[in-house]
Order: sequence, then C-alpha cells, then structure tokens
Amino acid sequence: MKTKSNPDYRTHLRDERSHMEGLLNQRFNFFIVIFGFIVAAIPFINNVTQLRFIFIVGFIIELLFTLLIGRAQRKLTINMDLLAKLKNEPSGKIDELANKGSKWNPFKRSVVKLMGYVMPIVITTTLLISIFFAKRIYNFFK
Repeated sequence: MKTKSNPDYRTHLRDERSHMEGLLNQRFNFFIVIFGFIVAAIPFINNVTQLRFIFIVGFIIELLFTLLIGRAQRKLTINMDLLAKLKNEPSGKIDELANKGSKWNPFKRSVVKLMGYVMPIVITTTLLISIFFAKRIYNFFK
C-alpha cells in the first residue's frame, strides 16, 4: 500500500498536476477559439434567425466546455492542495512565498481559478443573454 510519505505518491501527484494543467490549458484554448468563431461570424449573418441560431449552438457548445473546464479546474485544485500538504514539496513552498506581501499586490494570488471558473461562466452567460438580444445585435452590425 502506498502512503503519503512514499516517493511514488509524490511523483504520481506531480505527474497528475502536470497532466491536469495541460488538459485545463487545452480545454480553455478550445473554449476561446470557439467563442472567437462565434464573434467573428456575427458580421456575416444574413438575418436575425441565423444569428439567434449561431448564439444558441454556441451557447450549448460553450456550456459543455464550461463544465469540462470546471471539472479539470476542480481536479487541479485538489491535486495542488494535496501537493501543498506534503513535507518538503517545492510547489507548496513556492505558493507560500508567492502569497506573502501586501494585500494590494496583484501578483499575490493565482489567476488559475479565474481562467477555470470565472471566464467560462461569464462568456457562456454572455452568449445566453445574446440569444435574447439577437435582434439588437443584428441591427447594430447592419
């Protein structure tokens, strides 16, 4: 049985952290690319119905990606917490040192949760609201 003091446990957590960071990054990149396609398509739409359709399809796709990104972020957070609890773990020491300093320091806190939770929710909510304001958006671009 492997325990927290076992070096294999530490190595496994480090590998899992690396994997989850890469997965989160890839999912977020796809999320942003899809949103970019939706925004780029707006000026080329011929009528309000098409625009509303683009927003609905985009909302559904982005909602699914929001759930995927949130899940990856949650797993990464759990992994980072487990690593921080291990003795002599460099990443725990780095986080501890990075969190020191003035409360006004913008670099004091990590923005990973912003990327993993806040931005996907805000963008998906924006697409949902855009469905209802499709006519105004269409008139703005025409």
